[in-house]
Amino acid sequence: MSKPSNLPIQPTLRFYGDLVDLVSQPISDNRIIERSLSEPTSVKDLIEGCGVPHTEVDFILADDKPVDFSYKITGNERISVYPFFISLEIPKSERLQISKPDELLFLADVNLGKLAKHLRLAGFDTAYKNDATDSEIIKQMQKENRILLTRDRKLLMRNAVKIGYLPRSDDSTEQLEEVFKRFDLFDEIQPYSRCVNCNGMLERVSKESVMDQLEPLTKKYFDEFSQCPDCGQVYWKGSHRNRLDSRLERLLKL
Repeated sequence: MSKPSNLPIQPTLRFYGDLVDLVSQPISDNRIIERSLSEPTSVKDLIEGCGVPHTEVDFILADDKPVDFSYKITGNERISVYPFFISLEIPKSERLQISKPDELLFLADVNLGKLAKHLRLAGFDTAYKNDATDSEIIKQMQKENRILLTRDRKLLMRNAVKIGYLPRSDDSTEQLEEVFKRFDLFDEIQPYSRCVNCNGMLERVSKESVMDQLEPLTKKYFDEFSQCPDCGQVYWKGSHRNRLDSRLERLLKL
C-alpha cells in the first residue's frame, strides 16, 4: 500500500512463534508493532531493527503476499514474520532459510565453547576459537562456508551471514538439542568420531603405539584406542563419557 512521498511511512509488524521472544521493541497485547519511517526501507532492516536477526526468519508476508528480505517498505504495509518451522507447509521457493545445508560445517562463536564440544562429541565438524574477534569469525565463516552459531544478534544481522542460528537457551545441552532440531541432525550423529579438543577426525590406533600416554588403570582395563592425528589426544571406551550429562547421553543415543 503506497503513500504520497511527503507522508511518513507507517508499516505494522506482527511476529509469530518464538520470534516474539526476540523482539526488542515495545509490543502491544495483540503482538502488533507500529513503526514510522522517513524513507523506504528493506524489510530485512525493518525486522532487524526490532531485534530479530534475519537468520531466524523463514517466511515473510507483506499485505498477505510472500516477499524476500530485499522487499522495500514504501507505505503502510502489514508485515507478518514467521520463524523456521520444520513442519510448516510453505513452498520451497518462498522459504527464506535452508532447512539442511549440503555441508554440515559449523562455526561457534567465543561464547559457545561448550556447545562446540558437544557438537564435536556428536561427530559434527565444528570450528571454535575462544579468542576470535567478530571479523575473524565472519572471515572464517565465509572462507569455509560454515553455519554460524552465536547468541550475538548483531553478528547474525550482518549481510555476510547466509546461514546461522541463535540458540535460545543458556544451557549447552539444550542448545545442542535446538541445533539438532533446526538443522535436522538426529540421523547424522556419529558419536566419538571427532576430537572434542581440536575438531580433528579420530583414527583407530594400537594400544602399543599409545602405551606411554596411558595411566596404569587405563593400561590394565582397556585395549581399544583412538587418537587425534592433529593434537595427539588419546581416547578409549568411556573416556568421552566422564561426567557426561544424562540429557546429553540421551541426545547422542549413547
